[in-house]
Amino acid sequence: MSLTCAKISEEVWLTCVTHALSTETEEIMGLLFGDIEYSDDGQVVALVWGAAPQTRSDRRKDRVETNPEQLAAASAQAERLSAETGKMTRVIGWYHSHPHITVLPSHVDVRTQGMYQLLDAGFLGLIFSCFNEDSKKVGKIQATAFQVSSGWQQNKLHNSFQQFTGNAQDLSSDSEKDALRTAALLSSSPHLNSVDVVNVGILSTKESISSQPKVIDLEDHFLDAGMQEAMHLSNLEMSGAEYMRREVPFEVVPGHTLVKANIHFSSFVSLQRMLFDEEQAAYNQSLAQSRRDDMIHPLTAIHHSATYEASLCKLMEYCLSPALSSLWDRLEENNIRLEALKEENMNLHLQTLPGGQSTRQSPHPSRRKTGSMSSETTNSSSSGQKTAGDKLSPREGRRK
Repeated sequence: MSLTCAKISEEVWLTCVTHALSTETEEIMGLLFGDIEYSDDGQVVALVWGAAPQTRSDRRKDRVETNPEQLAAASAQAERLSAETGKMTRVIGWYHSHPHITVLPSHVDVRTQGMYQLLDAGFLGLIFSCFNEDSKKVGKIQATAFQVSSGWQQNKLHNSFQQFTGNAQDLSSDSEKDALRTAALLSSSPHLNSVDVVNVGILSTKESISSQPKVIDLEDHFLDAGMQEAMHLSNLEMSGAEYMRREVPFEVVPGHTLVKANIHFSSFVSLQRMLFDEEQAAYNQSLAQSRRDDMIHPLTAIHHSATYEASLCKLMEYCLSPALSSLWDRLEENNIRLEALKEENMNLHLQTLPGGQSTRQSPHPSRRKTGSMSSETTNSSSSGQKTAGDKLSPREGRRK
């Protein structure tokens, strides 16, 4: 069972890229959560909606390793996600980074992916290549999804089968020739007995075998040291070609399209905690290695403490602060989008009401009508006061 394509949620993509950019000189690793979907048209799609960044037990430039205990903890975390989401969740893949190198998997990556696929044929591998620049000093991040297939063994068996079939055809043709030759001898020399016929057949078979070209073995001849080393390296490359890389197309989709649960940013938040725990574990390990009889030199303790504090400062500057800024920007963007959706919902609701169009435009004419009515009332009152004044003019004259 090979994957046709993969769908990765936006939050998982953000977690993986952030984890890959957390260190420039060392590789990182994590596990992917999700499930496999089988469609009616034969499509096998890997759905990835969760990630579990792993604490590194071996921190090097060209490799990364984790503890087996973390793999067991990831299985338990997948079970908890299944209970929270109500959807089957399991460890469906892994990811790691390639800082300053190509995005293509190495022979170690291909062999590791092959071992994972022995346990689960739908296991997916992701590689993030970061901290690369082009000729114009423009940085770029590349990603690839891949699986492996045992193409070398299949090709070897196929070639061996073809060679065996060809040899069988050659042997059958040689036997037919021997039979024809024996029949010709019997027809030309009827005095030959059965023993002579058998001897003729054996002699012809030996001649046919001796006439075939011999296979020359290079090990029988003298080879210099350079040629032996080249052949040894070639054999190593062929041993790593037991599995062949196969690229899997993928797309990044919104998280709510894959699972209906509020777990999307849990992996992104847990990444920051994991980075802090990793630095703290490295600090404690350095202190433990520097102790002699439960005593540590003061200068050594000061050095380890200063290195630990510098690592925490870099962690806050390069990881925690950008993550907080990104989350605040995301929150503000969601609030603006929520207000726009509420306004659009209200307008659509008004349009669905009977006479909604007139109700929607009614406030402005009512204001204009009220204003005209007030002006008419003012005019009438003023005119009424004037008429009353005319009638009361004699009184006003008396008062004067």
